[in-house]
Amino acid sequence: MNQYHIYEAIGRGKHSTVYKGRKKKSIEYYAIKSVEKAQKTRVLQEVRTLHSLDHHNVLKFYAWYETSAHLWLVLEYCVGGDLLTLLRQDTRLPEESIHDFARDLVQALQFLHSKGVIYCDLKPSNILLDENGRLKLCDFGLARRLGDISKSSVQQLPQAKRGTPCYMAPELFQEGGVHSFGSDLWALGCVMYECFSGRPPFVSNSFTQLVNSILTDSPPPLRGNPTSEFQNLVGRLLVKDPAKRLQWAELREHPFWRTKIQTVPLPPQPALANFLRMAQKSGSPRSDSAASRNALPDITPSPDKRSLRDKSSKLSDSSAGKRGASQTACLGDGRSEDAGSVENAPSSEADRARRMSGAAASASPLKGEPARANGVVNVLRLSKIVKSNLQKEGQGESYRQHVPNAPAANDSDVTIENHDQELDFAEVNENDVDDDEEEAATCPSATAVPSEESKAEEQVPSLVQTAQPEGEKPEDLTVCQVAQPINQDPEDDHSGPKPEQVEAKKHDAARSEVAATPPGVGVPRKLQRQTSDVRDLKKNSSLPSSQAAGEPAKASLTLSQALWHPSDLSVRPIMISRRVEKTPDTAFDVRTLPVDPLQFSDFVKLSSEMVESFVNRIMTSIQGSSSLNDKLNTLRYVESLCSNIDAANILINGPLMSLLVKTLRTSKLPTLRVQVAFVMGLLIRHATLIEDDLAGSGIIAVLTETLRDKQEKVRRCAMATLGELLFYIATQSEGSPRSGVTNESGSKDGRSSSVWQVSSTTIALVASILRKGEDDVTQHYALKTIENISSQGWDWASRFTSREVINNLCHTFKSSGKPEAVRASAGSCLVRLVRFSPTTIPSVLEKVTFKDLVVVLARGSAKEQQVSLNLLNMALVGCSVINNMSKYLLALLEEKTLVPSLMALLEQGLEVLRGKAFVCAGLLCKVNRRWLPSLCNAKLMPVIERSAKEKDPYVQQCVETLVQTIISIVPDILDSISLDILQLSSAKRPSSTSSRGQPRSSIPLFPVVLHLFNSPTLRSRLVNEQVIKQLVGALKQVETLSFQGHDEFQSTLLQIIEVLSQQSSVVLKYPDTFIAQVLPSLSQLYKSNTDGDMRFLCFKIFFDILMLYLEDISTSDGESPSSQNPATESRPTCMTHIEPIIGKYFLPLYPKLVDDEDPIPMYAHKLLVMLLDHKCIKIVDILQLKLVSQFFEFLSDDLSTINLHNVRLCLFLASAPEVDSKSLSALRVVGRIGSLLEFVHAKGMEDFLDPVLSVCKFFLIRNAGSSGGKSGDGLIQDIEELCRHSGIFVELCGSHDRISETSAECLVLTVKASPTAASSGVLANLSKVAQVLESCVERHDSASLQRRLLFVVSTIFKEQRMASGSSLPVPKIAHSDFIALENIVIRLRRSSAPQVAEAAVSAAFELHHLPRNS
Repeated sequence: MNQYHIYEAIGRGKHSTVYKGRKKKSIEYYAIKSVEKAQKTRVLQEVRTLHSLDHHNVLKFYAWYETSAHLWLVLEYCVGGDLLTLLRQDTRLPEESIHDFARDLVQALQFLHSKGVIYCDLKPSNILLDENGRLKLCDFGLARRLGDISKSSVQQLPQAKRGTPCYMAPELFQEGGVHSFGSDLWALGCVMYECFSGRPPFVSNSFTQLVNSILTDSPPPLRGNPTSEFQNLVGRLLVKDPAKRLQWAELREHPFWRTKIQTVPLPPQPALANFLRMAQKSGSPRSDSAASRNALPDITPSPDKRSLRDKSSKLSDSSAGKRGASQTACLGDGRSEDAGSVENAPSSEADRARRMSGAAASASPLKGEPARANGVVNVLRLSKIVKSNLQKEGQGESYRQHVPNAPAANDSDVTIENHDQELDFAEVNENDVDDDEEEAATCPSATAVPSEESKAEEQVPSLVQTAQPEGEKPEDLTVCQVAQPINQDPEDDHSGPKPEQVEAKKHDAARSEVAATPPGVGVPRKLQRQTSDVRDLKKNSSLPSSQAAGEPAKASLTLSQALWHPSDLSVRPIMISRRVEKTPDTAFDVRTLPVDPLQFSDFVKLSSEMVESFVNRIMTSIQGSSSLNDKLNTLRYVESLCSNIDAANILINGPLMSLLVKTLRTSKLPTLRVQVAFVMGLLIRHATLIEDDLAGSGIIAVLTETLRDKQEKVRRCAMATLGELLFYIATQSEGSPRSGVTNESGSKDGRSSSVWQVSSTTIALVASILRKGEDDVTQHYALKTIENISSQGWDWASRFTSREVINNLCHTFKSSGKPEAVRASAGSCLVRLVRFSPTTIPSVLEKVTFKDLVVVLARGSAKEQQVSLNLLNMALVGCSVINNMSKYLLALLEEKTLVPSLMALLEQGLEVLRGKAFVCAGLLCKVNRRWLPSLCNAKLMPVIERSAKEKDPYVQQCVETLVQTIISIVPDILDSISLDILQLSSAKRPSSTSSRGQPRSSIPLFPVVLHLFNSPTLRSRLVNEQVIKQLVGALKQVETLSFQGHDEFQSTLLQIIEVLSQQSSVVLKYPDTFIAQVLPSLSQLYKSNTDGDMRFLCFKIFFDILMLYLEDISTSDGESPSSQNPATESRPTCMTHIEPIIGKYFLPLYPKLVDDEDPIPMYAHKLLVMLLDHKCIKIVDILQLKLVSQFFEFLSDDLSTINLHNVRLCLFLASAPEVDSKSLSALRVVGRIGSLLEFVHAKGMEDFLDPVLSVCKFFLIRNAGSSGGKSGDGLIQDIEELCRHSGIFVELCGSHDRISETSAECLVLTVKASPTAASSGVLANLSKVAQVLESCVERHDSASLQRRLLFVVSTIFKEQRMASGSSLPVPKIAHSDFIALENIVIRLRRSSAPQVAEAAVSAAFELHHLPRNS
């Protein structure tokens, strides 16, 4: 990735971010997609697919890379964005646009299908537009090949059961449904429908309603006026039966396309053919009626029915009929239920045996439920699967936490938040979750802002008392919220509940009342996070609690407030973790069970008497004389019930748990002990209601003793089970974050309120497992136990905080021979123990040095990096309160790779790592300002700029704390610099004493201040009255003192002042400072500097500051008094400040300025003109400079180099009565002004025309003001030179009003000054004169212009008439021009304007008497 520059984010997904990027040393732009490592399977799938595709309607793939936390894809950059954004902006598209878009999509899909690729995820958000409006398909993470679909079962394919339900074909919701050409074409129909109507054909916020609608409803009619061809095409694409849906041959020739689409050979689809054959066998016969084209008779929603099978019926029905047939199950009370299930009706004895062996292989509540036959869609079961998968995605911290008022187990509907939402329909065993996904789930990125935390803390007491909802364990959903239940329970009928059901509910209610509900139950995950963070903020923050928890995000935040992320105290189940060991086989043989193999959903519905009987038969099998295999088989069946919360609560609070404890104590058989301990652990893990009676069973002592077993597997299960129990006990203690009750008194006896007593022996034994030589798996379970327990507060963490435990954890964390998961868990334990016992940080740093932490930052996994950042941050926080930390900090200064590693995390890390890296950067700067230059040189500021738009609240908070830390450091740096300059200027060395490794001199830090001022994010927040005063003080020091490094310091300081001068709000807010102090210092520095660049910088800043005040005066003059900004001073007051500065510092400096190097003279002229405009100076002040001749020198130079300010300055001088005409005449520049006028007109320099014309006018007026225009003292000597340019005046008379009027006025003055010199130019442009007069007649305006032109015509032709009688040459006049002029003059004699008519009569007279031979 070092080959690319990464710019702003242009798109975000749930697990990915797309950036605009550019390849270094090129102008090639790319879309660079950053994906979390947890999505590696999907990314590799996308890479494999894209690598082989090359089509103009498919996004081009260039390369992919892997870093420590992300996978990166380099893709084609499409500037048009995606189709979803376009639809959100325009809502609907015209049919013509849909035609072009759909044709692109058809060509793309046909290309993919010809290559044997099914796209599987066609929707607007996956369709991009390039700069030419061409559509391109992107995101091939769900795409799959026909060969893979044909060779593998659907469930075995990566991402096999993921999709966006709004665009999924009906057959894909069916058990065994496969993706095909037809499913892609269905999605094409949905997209076309949405483009026309603004929404997909089937939408609902309820998942079950959406699926039912897709399966049974016809698409709503298209609104508007679609063509019949378009309606037909969309309707045939949305046929529900895949066999009758529009096929490729028909699609290519459809009349909607106008021209036939090129035919491409397509491969066969054996998987689809097999699916259709199976659907025909299991479903009803297809109808050929028209109605069948819009219905799917073999795919119908079926209610989620469950049944209990009687043992006798189970044995007698082994050869029962077809899949999905109903069976009757008799309960003890005579109730019967319908059960349609392939599991309940095996078609053969072999199938039956296969089903028996794997029926209970599940740790998920959804596993083991009846599978549905082809042709039937169990919508509720699908909804349950989706809900379960969503829960697993967001499970990270929700272990042993509940959402209040969560729906019961059967209320499984899920709310779909938007049409673009992708869901997972795969029924996956909990133990099959990928390790990377599990790790990602433990690092949620969401956190609460401080203003919400105080509210959460206030709500906790009432939430703690919320009753435990019945049913499955509710989880926090990160994507969807649980919707309101839909009344589709098969047991619900209008006859009301049966007596047995009422009795069962009473029994369950009684259990709920008696059981000791964990205090964490009812506290939402988010609120518990917030309350935990609130306590941390109060502990670590020096601010008042109200400010720490209740201020807005932009309020004053400390680094300690952003130190912790909720994932730092996240907990996960200890039992059944693939990250620890391979999960045991849970298959059981139904034939040897002592009871009917009820599923947990059926078990929890039993009455209390039936439960008792059921459990007694299980206990008899376990403790009786049955064989070991039978006992193990029974225990494996019990294991299948443990994954349900309600079932676990029933079993753990009954006699079965006591029997298991007894069996574990007395049995000597390792296999039996392992299975018993495993079942106990599962019950403790899933149970939420554990009665106090279990504490008296000696379970802790038994598990503690079992930890000493010589058998490795026994110790493993005992450690995992004991870990689950200890964590449950920890959650019951007062002060536990999950208890909702804080221990404000600070007493360490937080566990005295519980009946559970954990001896020091047990704690010591668990801790001893961390020693070297212990089995890795057992050690990992011990680590997870300490990790979970330590999250419950300092009283529990303190029980494991010993030097031996710290040393063992450090050794494990550093050990390269340990698995990554073990190292990460050891590091997490270490962080939690140190967090609650900060004084142990020196002991940790003795074993895990800063060098070790930096190495992990560069090379470790995401969890290891989080551990390293936490330890590093805690060490930096502790340096101010813990003795003897200076030696560690000095060692940290030598770690040259720390800053690059931090920057890599800031650029590419997960949100939590980026946030902690920002905090680390802030702490480094706070502890030692020497880190600030290193971070700035590593481009920290651009990263802050990009992160300012970050949506993740934790990253936002961390960026804000870093910014505030940097801002707080700057005044201290400036104070230190000022003291160092004083010491240097007095020939003293800076103080050699430095605290905690601070540099001897702060002057080298000054460029960093400039770097910070150049940051748009920091600039406005850095500037305050204190900083401005410090900078002004530094300016005075540079002006008056001499010291080593003076010139470099001066250059940096002037650049900082220049940045300030460009902030108008800052300059205008402090006029006293900038006008009275900064401007004089800049003037003095200009005079004293020998370097041209420094002189230019000084004067440019001087210029910029004055211009801001002058422009503000102009703006204020144009406003009413009530609308003026009260923050700015009134004009008289501001002028009172400015005028003395101009007279004292600018005007005396002006001669030197105009003689200086370019572009200083230009700036000087411009400022002088602005001051004249605002009457800050007078012409008399300029005349005293004796530079009048110098102001006109530019006319002798190359005219292409002129600037407007020179011309305007000449205008001020020519128009000022204080300037003597004689002195102007002596300059002999009038002719050059005429040349300048022709130059600017020829070059089209419109801005120059008006001032140059005005200069000409005032010179002509000066000449006209002399005695009759004859030679005399006041006559402009070279006025005839200007008169010879009369032709340009004639041409300009045809311009817009202001220019034409000024030109006509100049023309009149020219003719008056020298008719002879002016005549040639006028006569040569007679046609232009006629055109201008004609246009004036047509517009009925410009009487003054007409009058002046007629006067010129009259005067010129009078001069010609007189010249014809003399020996002077008479220029020839084109006959056509003369006739045109004569005609318009004759018309003007009848003008309604008397002056115009009079002038026309005079002109007509002269024209009439002009000799015709001329």
